[in-house]
Amino acid sequence: MNLFKEQTPLERYIAEVKSYLPRKSRNDIAEELQTNIEAKISDMQETSGAAQDDAGVIQLLSEYGHPLRVAAQYQGTGRSLIGPDFYPFYKIAIIASLSISTVILIALIAIDFFFGLDIGDVSRVWMFVNTYIYIFGIITGAFFLAEIVIERNHFLDSWSPSKTAPPDEAVATAWGAIFSVVAAITWLIILNMVNLEHSTAVLLGQTGNPFHTLVFWMKIQLVFLIPQYVYLIIDQNWNPARLGLRTATEAILLAGCFVTQRVDTSAFRSTYADLPDSLFSLFNLVVWLMVIGIAISIPKRWWKAKAAFTRSSQQ
Repeated sequence: MNLFKEQTPLERYIAEVKSYLPRKSRNDIAEELQTNIEAKISDMQETSGAAQDDAGVIQLLSEYGHPLRVAAQYQGTGRSLIGPDFYPFYKIAIIASLSISTVILIALIAIDFFFGLDIGDVSRVWMFVNTYIYIFGIITGAFFLAEIVIERNHFLDSWSPSKTAPPDEAVATAWGAIFSVVAAITWLIILNMVNLEHSTAVLLGQTGNPFHTLVFWMKIQLVFLIPQYVYLIIDQNWNPARLGLRTATEAILLAGCFVTQRVDTSAFRSTYADLPDSLFSLFNLVVWLMVIGIAISIPKRWWKAKAAFTRSSQQ
């Protein structure tokens, strides 16, 4: 698909509905929905005797409602704690988060086994159990509260298809956003397993432990990043304010990487004298790769988003 080709309001609407549907059924459902809407457009044309312009199509799409609710109609009802609008995302969030956390926990256990690093006082079994309990609790509570806030503020009711931007790499899909939320929440839960002191000394690298300093900065970044991902699930259209907030959030981690690189590790090395120098070199390499990745992603995101803003404003 040519991302730079101008789309009709109907094409953009169908694309948004598809982004809220499971991959295995999205094409069939989207085809059925498009056929139904096109039939109604034809009926309107026969009634009025004139071709429907974009304004008429947009009005019809507004009556259909937010793509999230349209997609939910094809995925069943009857959920109590998590409503049908959000249940598909809740389900995939739980599955993805458990999968990601399992992989990370196995990697941590491997690090402990091969390098002798203490990753916690609890047993290996309880490490998994505690993590899974945190994941279920946090994700369930987050979806429950998000649904209440969205419904009370009538966010979905105030939606307008005229605000829908064409698909672009700078405009994440709903499933991409939910995966980002799950990954960020899971990563925050894993980082909370690191036993560190949340103090200014650790934040500024004055304790001589570069790992704790980097983890602290990463946790701060995630606290600001997760709400942005949650909002992106409902509205994938970027604007300069949201893009600026995202850039500031990445700048937090960038600052943390530079602080980490300036930490005096002599005391840390003496405490863990058995650790090979190659492990410290690998840690420094990872930090610098993070710096390079952030430095590349910020201007790249601004450039692509600027193109999306231009196309959206021309609609």
